[in-house]
Amino acid sequence: MSAITMHLRSGVTTAPLRVDLAGGWLDLPKFARPGAFIANCAIKPLVSRASWHYQPRSGLGGSATYALLCGKNPLASELGAGVGWQDPAIILETGLCVWRSGRTPVLHAKINPDWLKGLMALYWTGKHHDTAGLVRQPRDFELIVAAGAQAAKAALRYSLPGLQRAIQLSYKAQMAEGMSPLPKVRGAAAKYCGSGWGGYALYLFNEPGLRDHFLEEPGTLAIEPYLRDWPA
Repeated sequence: MSAITMHLRSGVTTAPLRVDLAGGWLDLPKFARPGAFIANCAIKPLVSRASWHYQPRSGLGGSATYALLCGKNPLASELGAGVGWQDPAIILETGLCVWRSGRTPVLHAKINPDWLKGLMALYWTGKHHDTAGLVRQPRDFELIVAAGAQAAKAALRYSLPGLQRAIQLSYKAQMAEGMSPLPKVRGAAAKYCGSGWGGYALYLFNEPGLRDHFLEEPGTLAIEPYLRDWPA
């Protein structure tokens, strides 16, 4: 039984969203690169159809999560909308995952993300975004591939500095695309979530105290990595 079939039959009522760390766009079949990687992480607070803790259309994979909560196949829903497969893949798999770029999800590594606890936060940029409308935007795919490779290496080594470096490379690609600079915060690496040009930005800190200080600012939200528990 596939992960999608298992979840649909179980009647999912709560589910995570996700933050993409590096390699975004390489999950779209038209942009797939052999040997390239995508890294992402499922996050909590979890959401339900009645309780949604995040802004809509904000770069966290919400459309895939909502499709799952409505009993639909989130992979078919996302690919049908002209976007990639990484969102349904990570919300179904959970944890910190590295995927191989290609036409369909192939899991390269799944890592317990508890070493990221207390280190992640979101910053709301003040406007929504539309991934499908940004597909044709010119972007530096070589830099995106490099960021994905760096994230894959860092995740397998449980390297926080390495993961921050991957996020910085992703952000560099976003700046080259023409997005507005994000606020600089001491001790953190930051990037726009999803396709960017609005929505949330992810900040990954190198110690919890710095994140706690950041959360005093308006428009910020604490998130934690999420790994699904085994059934009792």
